[in-house]
Amino acid sequence: MDFKGKSVVYIGGFGGIGQKCIEELLKREIGFLFIFELATNDEYVKKLKESFSNCKIEHISVDMSKVATIENAYKCVMEKIKHIDMVVNGSGILNERLIDLSVAVNLTGVIHSNFIALSYMSKANGGHGGLIVNIASVAGLEPMAFTAVYSATKSGVISFTKSMANPSYFQNTGVSFIAICPGGTITKLLADLQSKSTFPEFFEEVKKSMGKQALQSADAFAEEFIKILEIAYNGTVWTVEGGTVKNVD
Repeated sequence: MDFKGKSVVYIGGFGGIGQKCIEELLKREIGFLFIFELATNDEYVKKLKESFSNCKIEHISVDMSKVATIENAYKCVMEKIKHIDMVVNGSGILNERLIDLSVAVNLTGVIHSNFIALSYMSKANGGHGGLIVNIASVAGLEPMAFTAVYSATKSGVISFTKSMANPSYFQNTGVSFIAICPGGTITKLLADLQSKSTFPEFFEEVKKSMGKQALQSADAFAEEFIKILEIAYNGTVWTVEGGTVKNVD
């Protein structure tokens, strides 16, 4: 994929992985970047604008658990540019105490975002086609006992992505769908993991039974993220673990 001049929507761009991925995209001279994120981070956005002045960058506040805010965000984007080339659905939470919110943000919100983005990107609707990237997790491929709810949502994202990549859909819309599954990555998502796990009282026992998990940096993931975008094709599922990429579809 040639990134130069492309219009990108990145959802969850203020997270540990998100920041590193959008910085890699900006280095490749994308033309427009819209960051969908509930929280504000004016200082970071200002820094990006100063460092990458050739790209028009904007933050739009979006609550991924509320479809109306997702719809409004995409409408705002389309009022400012003619088309969207790529969407990255990278938002997510990990807290097994918050079941409904986890499903809403990690799965339902991602599904809504896909359909809304597709309505604008589809060649059948006058769009230019493009690429939708859904960030899932290796926990969606091999469920992790201490994050049962999180694993279920990410498994859903992978299944949904592969369904949306049906060749008939692609032939009519010109939009490709891929899923990228990070392995353990050093971000705030993993902070205080025991208290957020499915059964905190059994956390150490379950963790021990799973063996030692190698962690990667957000920088390492972002580097491989870009490489995947350069070679990925419709319907593929990729893992990035320990800085190593695998096509697992």
